[in-house]
Amino acid sequence: MPDSDSLRRLGGGRWETRDGRFAIEPQSGTWVIVDNEQTDELGLPLVRGPFGSLTAAKEAIEAARVEDPMASPLAGRLEQARQAERAASRASQAAESQTREAAAAEPAKPKPARPEPPPEPRWLRDLEVGERRRARDLIARLEKMGIDDPERVVRAEVADGQPALARLALERALAKAVGSSKDAPDAVRAAVKAMLRGADVELGVSWRLVDDEGRRIDRLEIPDERTPSKPTIPAIRAPGEH
Repeated sequence: MPDSDSLRRLGGGRWETRDGRFAIEPQSGTWVIVDNEQTDELGLPLVRGPFGSLTAAKEAIEAARVEDPMASPLAGRLEQARQAERAASRASQAAESQTREAAAAEPAKPKPARPEPPPEPRWLRDLEVGERRRARDLIARLEKMGIDDPERVVRAEVADGQPALARLALERALAKAVGSSKDAPDAVRAAVKAMLRGADVELGVSWRLVDDEGRRIDRLEIPDERTPSKPTIPAIRAPGEH
């Protein structure tokens, strides 16, 4: 055995070559060689043996030095795994390339055309610019309030010159007054108060009761028919009147 293969005692029956590559260890009455430069299929140092004597283990070390390195089964498996990974990567890239090519070849779907808004009615187009803007704003406001057929009301107000907003305001006020009244006399009084109130803030319109000479009527006296034996004439005044 060459000098490089001379052994040194490690204790516990273990020996090691001077270069540290091989170690001899006892195992169940035999000897095994641990090769620290080669690995097994688990990636651990390769174990050779068992050998029946220490001399046989030493001779095996001498033979192992002149043998070609033993290929690790683990290395083959790693190489197979690498090849499989490269093949899968190539297949994935090919599939992505085919998808891009198919998408490029497919004609682009035209975007659905946005429906054209319906044309404005003739009466609205015939208005002056300022009146047309006012009419549009009124229609939008009445739609937001939930008024039925707002276009009809606004056309009567703006295009036909009718007091359509004031008429609508009175109708709303009278309907609310009558609907919340307890009986017929109470409904009459509520309706008169609504007429004398003279304004609808939500609609942005006001009105007033006048006679045929244009004089304002701001107070009405309604008989109390519920007490005929002692009739009273309560006066109902417009807001702000004394």
